[in-house]
Amino acid sequence: MSDHPHARTQELLLLGQIHGLVQALKDGQDRQNRRMDGFDTRFDALDGRLRTVEQRAAVFGAASGGAMAIGTALLAEAVKQWFRNGPGIN
Repeated sequence: MSDHPHARTQELLLLGQIHGLVQALKDGQDRQNRRMDGFDTRFDALDGRLRTVEQRAAVFGAASGGAMAIGTALLAEAVKQWFRNGPGIN
């Protein structure tokens, strides 16, 4: 029976070591989760800014496309008139 308390002590020491390892893993995972939450916050902010830039680009693209369409139509009409009437004014 004198060996039994020593074995119990060894079991408790091993359980304590296992508990310490599990706690260290949990703490590391908690740190990683907090770090990832910080990245999520930053990515959400970047995503919002990018969305604003994309919307502005779409508006400017539509406006410049419309201006180019009007300019092309006017140029095409001027070329047609030039061919119909000749190169000089009489």
